[in-house]
Amino acid sequence: MSPRVLVVDDDAAIRTSLEDALGAGELEVEAVASAEEALTRFGTGVLPDLVLSDVKMPGLDGVELLRLIRERAPTTDVILMTAYDDMPTVVAAMREGAADFLSKPLDLHELRRILTQVLQDIRR
Repeated sequence: MSPRVLVVDDDAAIRTSLEDALGAGELEVEAVASAEEALTRFGTGVLPDLVLSDVKMPGLDGVELLRLIRERAPTTDVILMTAYDDMPTVVAAMREGAADFLSKPLDLHELRRILTQVLQDIRR
C-alpha cells in the first residue's frame, strides 16, 4: 500500500500545488483546508502516515494540530511549514514532536527528499 500523506493548508493554491507535486509519485495524497477538517480524518480509521501542515491558519493552528495528532495517532508523523520566520514556533513544534519544520516557499525537490526520509523512518 502506498504511504498516505495529508496536506493541510488554508491557501488553495498551495494545497493544489502540493497535492499535484506529491501525488505524481507513489504517495496517496489528500489535501484539506483546515486543521479542523484534518482532524475529521483521524476518526475514519484510515490514518495518514504523514501530515504536512501549514502553521498559520484560521481556527486551530498547525502546532495545536500537531499536539492533537500526537494524542490521537502517535505513530503519524507531522511536518510543519510556514512562510514566517518565527523561531519560538519552530522550537515549540520540535518540542511537540514535529518530524521537521520547513520554510515557505518550498523547494519541491527538497520537500520530496524530506518526505522520503521521514516515510523511510516510519517503515523501520
